[in-house]
Amino acid sequence: MGKRVVITGSKRGSRTAWLFLRLIFSFYKGITPLFVHEASRRPKEFDALVISGGIDICPHLYGGTGSLICNEGRDRMELELLEIAIQRDLPVLGICRGMQLMNVYFGGKLHPDLTDLDLNYPHPNSPLPLNEIEILPTTKLRTILQSGSIRANALHHQAIASLGSGLRVNAYDRNRIIQGIEHEERFLIGVQWHPEYLPYSRTHRRLFRAFVDEIE
Repeated sequence: MGKRVVITGSKRGSRTAWLFLRLIFSFYKGITPLFVHEASRRPKEFDALVISGGIDICPHLYGGTGSLICNEGRDRMELELLEIAIQRDLPVLGICRGMQLMNVYFGGKLHPDLTDLDLNYPHPNSPLPLNEIEILPTTKLRTILQSGSIRANALHHQAIASLGSGLRVNAYDRNRIIQGIEHEERFLIGVQWHPEYLPYSRTHRRLFRAFVDEIE
């Protein structure tokens, strides 16, 4: 069956991301993607976890307020799977919403909407790699991507406000919005952009290569 990589998403709305992630993981031999949504049975055994992008995280999970459209079932499902992955020391990759959920798991908080912030530069909203991102030195992400600056897409309207325990920032955009986080001790990396939508880019594929290489 190969190494089983759980890839989370929503029952509705994750089809495009899942198609791209299926394509990405087809590049690597011995990887079996297991796509899981909020109504799925939780897999009992798996070897790695990808928390994909999608709908907002419910504000009550990070002490926020407001009536954002969210999916409490998906939140619970992903937090449960993340807990299992951490207990078993499995590699975890968070994409967009997935990065934010990882931050919330470790006690961090989110900005519910970037329009509430005073930004110095227009925030791009595009699947094209239009966002300029600085990759910080001495981080795992810098080692993986082999670059101090990249261009990536930007499809998020929420962002990390305060960092969770045990995490550190590994990337910022020009507005100093956090674009990447990583755990200080384990392979747990989150990026705010969608590298799966850039499969033609060698730089962005390096993130998936590093993730697969961590799977035992």
